[in-house]
Amino acid sequence: MTEIKKLNVGGIPIGIKDLDQVIADMADEFKDHSDQDVGEKMLARLGRNNYIASGARNEYAAAFVREFRKHLGQPYQPGVRQGLEVKVLGPGCPNCHKLYERVAKVLGGLGIAADLEAVEDAKDIAASGVLSTPGLVINGKVVSAGKVPSEAQLEQWMKSAAK
Repeated sequence: MTEIKKLNVGGIPIGIKDLDQVIADMADEFKDHSDQDVGEKMLARLGRNNYIASGARNEYAAAFVREFRKHLGQPYQPGVRQGLEVKVLGPGCPNCHKLYERVAKVLGGLGIAADLEAVEDAKDIAASGVLSTPGLVINGKVVSAGKVPSEAQLEQWMKSAAK
């Protein structure tokens, strides 16, 4: 099965197919090459199976180099995140879906940019520290567990996190 990894490209989360495999394949040969060389080679290899917008090639290259250097334990330039990172944690139950839809509605109404993700994997949920679902995590902080907060409460949390 092909692995798709989410990568921050110019502040936007993008799914990239086979990223880890390409990094592993290039690690030994390109570990001492310049960022420009690594970026160009990764663009060529990953461009075979991923859509890479021509106007965003530099942003993709920077994101690829960042992941490559991070994998090797070398210094790298951190990416710029835009908006909030919001995760709804739960196994896919009706309340989990209700919370996801309510969060999406609130974010849309506020016009706040966000990476909204439904996390259904039990290991990932447990790793977050949430013991009862649905759970809500905003920018890495658990703000709710075991209930579906009101739109007013969600709006307050989103506005506070966006500051």
